[in-house]
Amino acid sequence: MLASVITLLALPTIWLVNRDEAGPSSARPNVAVVGIDPGEADSAASASGVPVSEFDPMGASGAMYLEPATSVVPPESVVVAVGTTPDELVANARGSYRRDGDLDVCLFNGIPGGEDVTIVNVANGRSVECTTSTFQGDTDMLILHFTRFQKIADLTAAPIHVEIRQ
Repeated sequence: MLASVITLLALPTIWLVNRDEAGPSSARPNVAVVGIDPGEADSAASASGVPVSEFDPMGASGAMYLEPATSVVPPESVVVAVGTTPDELVANARGSYRRDGDLDVCLFNGIPGGEDVTIVNVANGRSVECTTSTFQGDTDMLILHFTRFQKIADLTAAPIHVEIRQ
């Protein structure tokens, strides 16, 4: 509130002091400001030796260009060999698990029983090995023991997409 009272008293006072007796044709601006007179600001810049019209805010130097960045060439790709020979894809299936049954046996109707296969989780590439056995159920479903299933996926992710390789 005190600031409002000071403003109400100070602004009319500054306006009256800066008022010119010449009338409306005066060259002075009709604003109430405190500071450098605009007429003196132009002469102060030219008094420093740099003409106002030639002032360059970026400096007196000419155009400059950046040096091109050196490019780093990556080394040739390294081929990583995993295993001795790639397994052949036998089938695609949906993989799930059971809590009972033999640990080394996986139930799958897509190939004959007794075959040693590798089960690969398509989402993350993890794999386990087991021996197939047939069961009463879908031909595109593979059932693993839950401890084997945990090695390739989280139990809450079941059923998952798997590849059966031999």
